[in-house]
Amino acid sequence: MSEMRIIMEGWRGYLTEDVIRKPLFEDYGYISGVLGIRLPLDESGATSPLTEELKQKILEEQMLFEGFWDDAVQTVKTAAGELGGQFVDAVDGIRRFGDAGWLIVQQLYRVATNPKLSGEFIGAAWKIGLNKKINKIREVLQQLSQSLPEWGMPTFGDMAIKALEIFNNVISSVDKMEKSWKKVIAIAGLLIGVKWLWDKVFESFIEPFGDWMKKIKDEIGDSTSAVMENFKTWLQDTVQEKLINFIQSQFSGIVDKLISVAGGIKPWWDAAAAAVGSVDLVIQALSAPSGRFQRMTGG
Repeated sequence: MSEMRIIMEGWRGYLTEDVIRKPLFEDYGYISGVLGIRLPLDESGATSPLTEELKQKILEEQMLFEGFWDDAVQTVKTAAGELGGQFVDAVDGIRRFGDAGWLIVQQLYRVATNPKLSGEFIGAAWKIGLNKKINKIREVLQQLSQSLPEWGMPTFGDMAIKALEIFNNVISSVDKMEKSWKKVIAIAGLLIGVKWLWDKVFESFIEPFGDWMKKIKDEIGDSTSAVMENFKTWLQDTVQEKLINFIQSQFSGIVDKLISVAGGIKPWWDAAAAAVGSVDLVIQALSAPSGRFQRMTGG
């Protein structure tokens, strides 16, 4: 018997005892808002009866959810006989994630399990950690895409266009996700990836790039002037190595890894720290939006 079948048989055992069926299969808000499963509707707009195939999908998604949070949350029976989540002992949580990390993990779980809060958290993440940086990165890449061919550097212009396309695709792939616990994790991964890209590349690129734009303002029409030649030399040494390559080869890979929920919260946390070089950056990326969200919701 396959491992999945054994697990499914175990869940069916719970179902025969009527422990899960009512709280899970009848909690349509949880199924759609947390697990991210679209439910079929009848002509009146009410939820249609769940098919056995859909019930199995719900169970599989629930097992994936519980498996992901296993290092932070224990599944226990409540006083009413239903299954619920309970955080592991604080000492154990701090040992696994550190003081600040444990607070963030608890906040992520709180958001992931409450459809009413997930939208507010995602909004805070965009407002505090993403919008400003993403818009500035796009602005620079768009300017390079348009201007590099005019400066006699069409190959670099094509690279900038490709980098902008990759960057936009990464952002769009997260933004278009159905609202669910998986999107909460994906937004957290995007926060980390954008913070890394900003700190690693753009913050040190934007200021000298702006200074160069001021220097060449009166020289743009003369591509052979000494100032323009020096500027193009700087671009050649900087754009491909420190800007375009980071987006094409590393940024998308980091975000792809951190929007995945194939492992668990501890492997995800460790992978984030390894991908961006330190757990400090992970905490910095998540602390500001988490703090704003906490103040907004009183959590």
